[in-house]
Amino acid sequence: MAESKQQVDLRIVSNEVGALLTPRGEDVRVPDIQLRPWVVVPAPSEADVEELKKQRIACGWHSERIPMWEEEIRSGTRYIWFIHLRTPTGSTETAGMISLCLYDPSDLSVADMRAPPPQTGGRVEIGSLFIYPKYRRQGIGEAAIRELEQKAVEVGATTLTMNTMALGENVRRYERMGYQQYKKEKKYLLRDIIGLGLSEEHCYAAFLEKEIVR
Repeated sequence: MAESKQQVDLRIVSNEVGALLTPRGEDVRVPDIQLRPWVVVPAPSEADVEELKKQRIACGWHSERIPMWEEEIRSGTRYIWFIHLRTPTGSTETAGMISLCLYDPSDLSVADMRAPPPQTGGRVEIGSLFIYPKYRRQGIGEAAIRELEQKAVEVGATTLTMNTMALGENVRRYERMGYQQYKKEKKYLLRDIIGLGLSEEHCYAAFLEKEIVR
């Protein structure tokens, strides 16, 4: 699950935070992407597991999360998709990944759709968004988020949430997509912030939400 309440090591998440929604370059067309679900039943393919490990290494997140994600998919509390980019020749290339979390027991304001009654609600979280550096500034991250907004409607959610480092431009990118900040919490370790030469304000994450229009 997302570490909504716990502070996390900035060295682990900083690369992924930076990849969440890189501004699209000028005159870049809306990318032609396809989301392929990670299928774990009856068992995940070795190729998919290796691709997830590759992406976790590239973004700085440890691959030990993969078994946990597999269990969450089996329990119905998470979906994961590989982001594929269709090329002009008709082939596809793996550009990254994205997930939808339906239950975060550490913070129900993030995701409570699969919470046990009477805590069940309609909130789901977009997370684990990673785009390989070579595919950034093409609008792929934004396009993937737009597709997940539709998938959230399909599973019956009423509100989408996400979180990012609480810096002005980071938050404004999501605000332009209709998300609004609903809280701000300390999430990143101060020792790592200071080690990077940043100020204490960089320890905070902004939590954003968007009501789904059906």
